[in-house]
Amino acid sequence: MTTPRAQKDIAQSSEQELQDEMSDVRRLIDELDEELVALLAKRQRQIERAAKVKPALGIPANVPERVDEVLGHVLGVARRESLSVELAMTLWRALIDWSIQYEERMMGARATKRDSQASSDGGPSS
Repeated sequence: MTTPRAQKDIAQSSEQELQDEMSDVRRLIDELDEELVALLAKRQRQIERAAKVKPALGIPANVPERVDEVLGHVLGVARRESLSVELAMTLWRALIDWSIQYEERMMGARATKRDSQASSDGGPSS
């Protein structure tokens, strides 16, 4: 039989263990967030590369077939990794929408820059 004092010590010990576990969870989430940000930055660099290459190939920023391909790939990976499909699709749709808009801005800025350079060189502006 445990005394009230022993029960209190056990409860405090359990609470401290839970606090320690919560601290560990938060630390790991922070580390994972850093990794995710680093990976997203790498992905953004590839979007920037695509925005440089696509105009020369006559490819628009938004290629619906490629969007479907990316979403299908992510769906498969999400299922394999037991990630919520709802979460994966929500995140990647937002990521793809942002990426397309970013590419369009970059491609538009390049076109504007080329046009202004051609104009200043005496060449045609379109």
